Amino acid sequence: MITQWQHEGGCHVGLLDRVRDIIRANVGDIVNRAEDPEKALDQMIADMNENLVKVRQAAALAIAAQNRLQAEYEQRLKAVQDWQRRAELAVDRGDDDLARQALTKKLQYQHEADQLRASVEAQSSHLDELRSSVQALEARIQQTIVQRNQLIARYRTAQVSQKLDQELAKTGDVTSILGRLEAKTVDAEAQAAAYHELSRDSLEERFAQLEQGSSVEDELAALKQQRLLTEGRRDQ
Repeated sequence: MITQWQHEGGCHVGLLDRVRDIIRANVGDIVNRAEDPEKALDQMIADMNENLVKVRQAAALAIAAQNRLQAEYEQRLKAVQDWQRRAELAVDRGDDDLARQALTKKLQYQHEADQLRASVEAQSSHLDELRSSVQALEARIQQTIVQRNQLIARYRTAQVSQKLDQELAKTGDVTSILGRLEAKTVDAEAQAAAYHELSRDSLEERFAQLEQGSSVEDELAALKQQRLLTEGRRDQ
């Protein structure tokens, strides 16, 4: 049984080393090295959960081993007490040879009990380490999940910001092009208005001259008519 416990303890050493490495792992470094941070963090959390299952299984095996060792230790202690009573009984009856045999058995079981007590204490220490690893790994997983959500949120925000900057840069180019086009349009409209104004002024001027000429002739005809009437009244 002691040999089996030692074998199980040796198997658990590698597992505990992996757990320690996981707990010490820097999430930021993993994100910086990964091409896909979200995928890398999800894989890290999956690995943590897988190792957590293994550590819990190891703790369960350690508890079972400790219980077996404790039971055997208690059996040896009972045997020590039983052979002590038998040795005392043999001495009371004057049978020293039988007493010696009983004491030999007692010492044998006492020796085994001592070995088992040492194994129980060592197993208890190992079990405490496994329990601490379970708690530490559970806390690390929760912490990593929180960090993962925070980092992914920042990463996605950065991606959106980058895309927005790119779109704004494109918009700036379009704005510049539209600005130049608007300037050309304004110039063309100004030229068209100028041509239209020049054309309109020339036409109105001609009509104004015609209208002015007609008015002068009318005034002249009226003046002549008035003068004829004045001459006619004088002759009378």
